[in-house]
Amino acid sequence: MTARETEILDFIARGLTSKQIARELNISPYTVNTHRDNLRRKLGAHNGAQLASCRANLSFNQSGEAAMARKF
Repeated sequence: MTARETEILDFIARGLTSKQIARELNISPYTVNTHRDNLRRKLGAHNGAQLASCRANLSFNQSGEAAMARKF
């Protein structure tokens, strides 16, 4: 996964739409959608909710603790 894809995935996990992500990163919504498609293919996800779930799992695997636990 590229650094940009990881960045996009973080925004998806926060619940932002493609338009909102595009605005934040000063890129086209179409570019965001391309990254979403690449992420779905690489992670085997079928929708945004599954991508967000994948992000939580990646955080868990990298740090050894659930990402949600750090929020509280």
